[in-house]
Amino acid sequence: MEPSKEPNQTEAAQTPEATDGGGEQGVFPIAEKVTLEMVTCKHPNNGPFEEMDFFKQYEEKTNVQIEWTDIEFAQCEEQRNLILASGELPDAFYGTLALTGNDVINYGGQGMLVPLEQYITKETMPNLTALIEQNPKYKAMLTAPDGHIYSLPSIRELMLWLSPDMMYLNKEWLDKLELAVPTTTDELRTVLEAFKTKDPNGNGKNDEIPFSFLWDFANYNVMGIGSLFGTFGRADSANHIFVEDGKVVFSAKEPEYKEAIQYYHSYFKDGLFDKESLAQDRNQLVGKGSGTEQRLGGFFSWNAFSVVGVDNDPKYVLVPALKGPNGDQVWRKSLSNNQGVNPFAFSMTAANEHPELTMQWIDLSYATDTSIEAGWGPIGTTLEDKDGTLTLKEAPAGLTTDQYVFKTAPVEAPYAILENTYGTRLAMADKDKVKIDGIKENYLPYMTSETFPGVLFTAEESQKIKTLDTDINSYVNQTSAKWLLQGGVDGEWDKYLADLQKMKVDELISIYQTAYDRFKSAQ
Repeated sequence: MEPSKEPNQTEAAQTPEATDGGGEQGVFPIAEKVTLEMVTCKHPNNGPFEEMDFFKQYEEKTNVQIEWTDIEFAQCEEQRNLILASGELPDAFYGTLALTGNDVINYGGQGMLVPLEQYITKETMPNLTALIEQNPKYKAMLTAPDGHIYSLPSIRELMLWLSPDMMYLNKEWLDKLELAVPTTTDELRTVLEAFKTKDPNGNGKNDEIPFSFLWDFANYNVMGIGSLFGTFGRADSANHIFVEDGKVVFSAKEPEYKEAIQYYHSYFKDGLFDKESLAQDRNQLVGKGSGTEQRLGGFFSWNAFSVVGVDNDPKYVLVPALKGPNGDQVWRKSLSNNQGVNPFAFSMTAANEHPELTMQWIDLSYATDTSIEAGWGPIGTTLEDKDGTLTLKEAPAGLTTDQYVFKTAPVEAPYAILENTYGTRLAMADKDKVKIDGIKENYLPYMTSETFPGVLFTAEESQKIKTLDTDINSYVNQTSAKWLLQGGVDGEWDKYLADLQKMKVDELISIYQTAYDRFKSAQ
């Protein structure tokens, strides 16, 4: 195996020049065509990478040809492991699905992946260097525990991820029953009792489901009701790990968690919360929300139409962060996906004979227009320029917009689309604007509880977390579901805390704290 290469100063001796609509710098096209071999794992909606308009145009811009090994999504893990074990490495791994975080840490430490920080300079990678200088947090997200950077990010900044789940109620039912959108837990109870007993859908049947949600952590990693636990001062999340004033907290062993479980048990007991919420999957929830005759009073979801469909979407209204019995009003601030950041979108291997050229090639992906094209397709194909703003064009007949974009561009790719790009260079989708406006108005002022940020763990830490977390969270979620349905949290709480200690919850917290402290020191 070749050692990591130092930058080759003769490989690209041209003076950087502006190359795209964003005015960012680069050195392309090079005079003589160079071929690089790259491995990627395709998103299920992607076609062959070699046929994508985005890469055809990229080759014209750079004179660098890519020979792709694009692995089908279902075979990604198996084929990736075979490639890594074979010793026959490509020049690079491309895209957010190509390598996992554990892969990057493990194979980087073994010398199979090249430390990239030596190339992140104004001369070699002006676009990414400028990005990191403006946003030091990104360097911390990329830095492995050994101090090296083995992968480059995919960044899509947007407030959407601050609150993946939002709370909705049927506005038609509220109006019919002459009820206002609730602002407190007492008002929520009044609303749900009316939904249950006063036949708001008007069919003469007692078939209304006042409120339903998902509790399936393994499949969806969502917990809308966890945000509702903020009515007792501390919200909850799928893995129960939060950071408060620099300290890692396991929310499910704190007194506020007990109070919330005890309080919301009464909602299940009285039939206000759907008991099937704790076992159903997304298809079952959608089945309750869809159809012309409405049965579903309220729910947690990314947006309303994903549960009730486009036709029923206007019938539902967003519910703000509620004030609890003791005056607490907290909503979960989720940094899921690091607010749209995946640190593992591109890695270069020790087999690469053109390391500096490769890094200059990938740096173009962090230019404004190229970033947009990697995520939404090429300008002139899927995007059109309207007075300086890029807007998605209508897809050809027989294709949805998403299908067309994935056919022409990698989408799950290394790039940087910053928050100030939306509404300026890139038009914001209407559905995204609606969600962001809803977050700003209803939840952002109450986001005092922050989920654990994306950090890089050592291989040992990752394995230990996996071992501890599996048992602990399984126990917490099963026990909490039982308490919500059947009650009993008060009498069993002390035993529950003792069981968590036996399961080494404090060790789990300590591992997260060590990684968090390391992450903060890298900023």
